[in-house]
Amino acid sequence: MKARTATQGAGAAAHPPRRRHLSRSTAVSLIDVIAFLGFVALTSTGVVLHYLLPPGSGRWTSLWGLSRHQWGAIHFWVSVVFFAVLALHLFLHWRFIAGLLRGRVRQGGGLRFALGVVGLVAVVLLALAPLLTPVQTSPDGGGAHQRGKRSHAAAPGAAGSPDGVAAPAAAGR
Repeated sequence: MKARTATQGAGAAAHPPRRRHLSRSTAVSLIDVIAFLGFVALTSTGVVLHYLLPPGSGRWTSLWGLSRHQWGAIHFWVSVVFFAVLALHLFLHWRFIAGLLRGRVRQGGGLRFALGVVGLVAVVLLALAPLLTPVQTSPDGGGAHQRGKRSHAAAPGAAGSPDGVAAPAAAGR
């Protein structure tokens, strides 16, 4: 066995090795990559929901064994994670954001700042729009999306109409 030097001391072997922490730039880069992957996943699941499995196709079609409803759940949870990652991104860049808000205006910086504020307000309003808009329901309770309903309502009194009464035969026949 090797003899200990005076600088190691008797307790040197009892201490675990020091943990390596991520540098700030590595953490920011990692968060940016995760945010980009979240953006790609949200875009992909949005395309699946809108184009490949459109509304009303939930009972009859699937993609990779997942129904429209299941893809919607994936889309929702990816968006929750994406929102958390973006909040962390803003937290990591908070000094920069605060410096922009406190800083003096440079030549051409005022227009850039104003456009940034307008863009931020637009994004926030766009994100809040679905939460502020009332949900609409159709009088027939969903139309074609409901089991047993026809997509085009029959005229009242026609065969197969909701009131179940057939229209009288036309006069003069």
